Amino acid sequence: MNYEEKIKELTERIEILEKAENKRIVKRKIKIAFNAIKVIIILTILIFGYIYINNNYIKPYKEKIDYVNDKVENIQSFIDDKLQSIQKFNPFN
Repeated sequence: MNYEEKIKELTERIEILEKAENKRIVKRKIKIAFNAIKVIIILTILIFGYIYINNNYIKPYKEKIDYVNDKVENIQSFIDDKLQSIQKFNPFN
């Protein structure tokens, strides 16, 4: 073998190795992109799930509790007012 044939053979090997390396790089980029898309989809599902649960279950429950608390406070203030007016007329104070 002369040097030109060896050089030609080595350049062919280098081209094959470069093609294989490019395939590995493309596969790695596809894998990274796929994992990123999976994470984005999971986060989106979690966010929409939280919004759905918050709007349909947590928010109405909190509003009902606030409504009941307001009623209790109104009744308590009404009772306190009446009790003070009754104590005004109490002769034993």
